[in-house]
Amino acid sequence: MKRIQTILLALLLAVTFAGIATAEMTMQASAGGAGSVYTTGSIYVSSAPAGASAILDGGHAQLFTPGTFKGVEPGSHQVLVTLQGFQPYATTVKVSAGSTENVVTTLPPVTSPGGLSISSTPRGAGIYVDDIYMGKTNQVVGNLAAGPHRVVISEAGYETWEETIKVISGEVTPVTATLVTEINPAHGDLLVSSTPTGASVYLDGDFRGSTPSDDLLDINDLSPGTYTVAVKKPRYQDYSTIVTIQAGGKVQVLAPLQPAAQTAASVEITSTPGGADVFVNNVYMGITPLSFNDVQAGTYTVDIRMAGYTPFTSTGQVIPGQSVHVIAALSPVPTPTPTTKAPVGAFLVVMALAMVGITGIIFSRR
Repeated sequence: MKRIQTILLALLLAVTFAGIATAEMTMQASAGGAGSVYTTGSIYVSSAPAGASAILDGGHAQLFTPGTFKGVEPGSHQVLVTLQGFQPYATTVKVSAGSTENVVTTLPPVTSPGGLSISSTPRGAGIYVDDIYMGKTNQVVGNLAAGPHRVVISEAGYETWEETIKVISGEVTPVTATLVTEINPAHGDLLVSSTPTGASVYLDGDFRGSTPSDDLLDINDLSPGTYTVAVKKPRYQDYSTIVTIQAGGKVQVLAPLQPAAQTAASVEITSTPGGADVFVNNVYMGITPLSFNDVQAGTYTVDIRMAGYTPFTSTGQVIPGQSVHVIAALSPVPTPTPTTKAPVGAFLVVMALAMVGITGIIFSRR
């Protein structure tokens, strides 16, 4: 027995000094005490070039590539990878307990971006460009690489509108969608909001988006049945409820999140138009809309920049437990007014009169 204890102690010390004592998954003892089982998984994110901002589930966690999100609950999760001067990349990852999923991407450079001016009837529908949520119609989505982009416009009670739009370098391409009302739909819709906003919404463990600041999160085309809705935001207690979806029906969930013991702050950064580059203390952090959690107390300077618009700068103090909202209404760079030149004919008349005057003075002196 003493020998077994000595071996176990040696193994523990070896693991500790090897630097692998921090597990990437959460473990839980089994009921019989015979061993342990994993309850969470991990997501490893790598990008070329490295140093990109990787955001999990709309701001639930953030890191710079390469890096690993640890302690991720089983289910579907969204990873957004952004880097200044490059086209953002978004993907959905299915995480299983005890496993590490890999997200490896090469970000294409954006050398001369364009934009999309997206509008819809009715107004206020959700916009997704290349599976990235860009806000509600009507608005301009900028900083897009030239070439084809998948645009999806979705609103509860209407058929989803989808089309591939070609973005032209240096231009803003108009996109207009007329949504068609669903007739005798075989599915239902779920509308979710939270107080405060910017919370991650999970449906049966799968991430489905974040609650926007100006509207409800629409989760459409759900098969009839019972679902568990979880709303989570760091430094707030999780909210959970069970809903029943019926064909052709709409169910609304309002999640009043209660503060938990807080030692850090949260920051939400938005801009009009969206898709602007965000710098915090001169470090590139991603594109708007953007949110950060577990922000430590201190003084921060936020710079928001987009080609063709006047840069926005704000400096402020962040205190523990604070929820900070930075909203930038970007103004287009004024077009220089061309200098008005006098007509050539008028210029010649003035010169002629001047010469006559000079000649008169010369003859008078003689």
